[in-house]
Amino acid sequence: MESERKFLVKKMPRSYLKNRSKEITQWYICLDPPIRVRVEDFEDCCLTIKTDGEIREGYKKRSELNGEIPKDAAFNLAAFRKHNKIRKTRYLIGVLDLDVFLAQLKGLVLLEFERESDNDAFEMPADILAEEVTCDERFENQNLIKLDCIPEEWRCEII
Repeated sequence: MESERKFLVKKMPRSYLKNRSKEITQWYICLDPPIRVRVEDFEDCCLTIKTDGEIREGYKKRSELNGEIPKDAAFNLAAFRKHNKIRKTRYLIGVLDLDVFLAQLKGLVLLEFERESDNDAFEMPADILAEEVTCDERFENQNLIKLDCIPEEWRCEII
């Protein structure tokens, strides 16, 4: 079960781009239900199926089934890709994931907090300006793949 909050980052310091990171490329082979193929650091591959979920206590909660798949299987599944690929660099900020998007989504930065238990608390770093988009379906990856560019008002200022 996944339980997360998501934020659109409007302004952040460049120093976060020095944190530990991984390169992620992902694509969808089905949108209903969302079935995603993800390759991390050009090596680790997995297939993920997610349910629609619901918002409870400010968190989006949904079931998620993940499984590792061989690299050649992942790339063979690319033939069934729906829409664009997503390319991003994920920076780790403690328990937060900072996703800096590339290619057609360049300029988009999302911050995610996925809690492991109901006792985990979210705290926004004081030097990041962001607005919550947990309930906004436009920021779900299966919808972002349909974009050829991002709206100007989504663009993050990195200082």
